[in-house]
Amino acid sequence: MQYYERVGNLHVHTIHSDGTADHAAVARVAAGAGIDFVIVTDHNTYIPRETCWRGSVLLIVGEEVNSPQREHANHLLVFNAGKSLAQHSYSPQSLIDQAQVRGGLCFIAHPYERSGAYAREPEINWEDWRVKGYTGIEIWNYMSEFKSHLPNVYLALLHAFWPRLAIRGPYPETLSRWDQMLSEGRTVGIGGSDAHGTVYRLGPLRRAVLSYDYLFRALNTHVLLPDPWSGDAAQDATQVYDALKRGRAFVGYDGLRRTHGFRFTATNGNGLYTMGDRLPPGDGVEFNIRLPARAYIRLLHNGKCVAEAGGTQMSYRATRPGTYRVEAYRRYAFRRRGWIFSNPIYIRG
Repeated sequence: MQYYERVGNLHVHTIHSDGTADHAAVARVAAGAGIDFVIVTDHNTYIPRETCWRGSVLLIVGEEVNSPQREHANHLLVFNAGKSLAQHSYSPQSLIDQAQVRGGLCFIAHPYERSGAYAREPEINWEDWRVKGYTGIEIWNYMSEFKSHLPNVYLALLHAFWPRLAIRGPYPETLSRWDQMLSEGRTVGIGGSDAHGTVYRLGPLRRAVLSYDYLFRALNTHVLLPDPWSGDAAQDATQVYDALKRGRAFVGYDGLRRTHGFRFTATNGNGLYTMGDRLPPGDGVEFNIRLPARAYIRLLHNGKCVAEAGGTQMSYRATRPGTYRVEAYRRYAFRRRGWIFSNPIYIRG
């Protein structure tokens, strides 16, 4: 089956919460960055009329829901609920249940955070791991990782002008948690920029450290759609929601090198499968990985590396059921850094 790859930036804030740009400006910057869609998730705010095509960019409005009584815990990204669910923020499980009733998708936002001493930012972790029924988890949050690498004023200044030096990849504990979730069932991984466009000041210096433009060219979630854009915003947004729900997506650090064209597929003699698909067990499953540039490739089975190689391609014949996903890393400034993280292909009876 032919798929149409679309590049989206998820977890974006506007002036309707704690961002610095309105919806129109966000769409203009996204168009300049060459991405296809943006999902805005203002805090406890949902403006449905703003889901629309703005030029070449599909602007989708979701919501980041958190309890005003516990501002620094349990933030949930909600898409396609059709209304604000902020009134259910008092209970993460009730919030997830309400989203499910309305056909919405829920993603645990920045599940683990570390704030560098100089950042003076709160650590907003996910704490209620008893919840059930969410769609997935934000495996990589760009803003969360960036602020963890600001231990002092010197590194803060360095990273303010060269933020790419700070970024290394998803936290190991987040990936470990994701693998644990996958052992219990389908859990979709996404990337979030957490864009605010905030301007920071240090004495006479004034700089938008992680601008919208920078972040839209950095960490994106690429989805595979069965049909081209129709031009109808509601219909096209539904395609995006369906791809995210199925896990037909991968997280790409396009700021390191463009990730468009990455493919992770499986064949078993009966057809071609891709991320999010489920195959029956058997001896004839072959995985194929194709990258748009050279990288260090890892294939993981149930969270353990079973094959690795350097290059642009890798194949592997699977003999065991389980969850298979791909990680790819590239070197930048003398350090290996996360580049591509696929959603799994499942071999299950």
